[in-house]
Amino acid sequence: MVGPFLVYLACCLLVGYLARDRVIGFAGFFLLSFVLTPLVMLIVFILGMRRSAS
Repeated sequence: MVGPFLVYLACCLLVGYLARDRVIGFAGFFLLSFVLTPLVMLIVFILGMRRSAS
């Protein structure tokens, strides 16, 4: 029972880590991927905009 949850949590952490330079950052992507799904947030990450340089 704990195994699938740890895999899900690891996927959420991975999406958050990949999105650390986006507008809502690591915490936003991690929380949203935990609530929605990591797959949905991975698609948002791929289609989303980067944080501006300034």
